[in-house]
Amino acid sequence: MTDVTENGLRAAVKALTDIVAPAVSANDPLAIEQLRLVVDYLEFVRQRLDFLHDRDRFELEHHLAMARALIALTVPESDLIESALRSAIEAAEQALARPASSSPELKFAAATLAAAIRDLIRESAHFDAPTRQRLERCVLDASDARINFDRAWYLPLGFDPAAGEVPRLAQLLGKTPEG
Repeated sequence: MTDVTENGLRAAVKALTDIVAPAVSANDPLAIEQLRLVVDYLEFVRQRLDFLHDRDRFELEHHLAMARALIALTVPESDLIESALRSAIEAAEQALARPASSSPELKFAAATLAAAIRDLIRESAHFDAPTRQRLERCVLDASDARINFDRAWYLPLGFDPAAGEVPRLAQLLGKTPEG
């Protein structure tokens, strides 16, 4: 069966703007505002449908790069945390290596990596200052790509104060205009 998600979202937006919006009382500014926010978000999701799986892959790749960089620092983490981080890295590499990995699989692998990274960062409160600073620098360095991606992802919502500086989402994902 053909995927009709985009058409369904267009129909929902049209129903909300053409039928529901005129029926909302002008004396209810909160209802009007909420309706506009719902319509805007549905339109945002419709615009991002083709990129949802790519976003999941990007997030996993981002967490994997950060985890690899943290492991390379050879910090004095506990055996349990190091084992969890190495195991999460291996699972992430396997998920990325399978072209047919589903979005839930990618999300699970990313969440597992993020949890292992979080545990290492929490444990670093007990590390000496230079080691802690190396870990913090590693996380900050990795965050730049994530911030750029998130800015591009949410750009259509119109909140970025420097929208002209934001790279196009397709560019960040290595996509050409054709796909």
